[in-house]
Amino acid sequence: MSVRVARAVRAWGWGTSGRRGASNFRLPPLGTVDVAELLRDATAAEEVPQEAAARRQPGQCSVLLFPGQGSQVVGMGRGLLRYPRVRELYAAARRVLGYDLLELSLHGPQEDLDRTAHCQPAVFVASLAAVEKLHHLQPAVIENCVAAAGFSVGEFAALVFAGAMEFSEGSAVSPEEFL
Repeated sequence: MSVRVARAVRAWGWGTSGRRGASNFRLPPLGTVDVAELLRDATAAEEVPQEAAARRQPGQCSVLLFPGQGSQVVGMGRGLLRYPRVRELYAAARRVLGYDLLELSLHGPQEDLDRTAHCQPAVFVASLAAVEKLHHLQPAVIENCVAAAGFSVGEFAALVFAGAMEFSEGSAVSPEEFL
């Protein structure tokens, strides 16, 4: 046990029996975890020198940040259509949503695109389409990605990018869940 843990144990008045002071705590039932033993094991593991994991230099890492609601604009996604899989993303969104998100994103009107029910899926799909472009132009950025984050709808895009959520789940999330 480390000196710090031992001092803390003594300061709280816990003896080696696992009971504090003179109280009459019953012994724990068989099969329960002995915290003192876990602490001893953890301390012993700390004292054994371990081989340091190879760290990447900051220039060899990337972090992707996905935008949220409010970043939508008519015409968004137009420059992404020439990259592999982008049209597939919009086709999948159409199947899930039941309307042509690509048409709305490209041609508007802006008032319709600004509605929460439309702008969140539009930002979500456009974000993942941008990842497709990045993967095509700079695959090392995707391969060296150590984190992905986003706000509001961007959080769902980050989860899909990380593989923690399916595209169909992220594109079908109701607007209330984005807020």
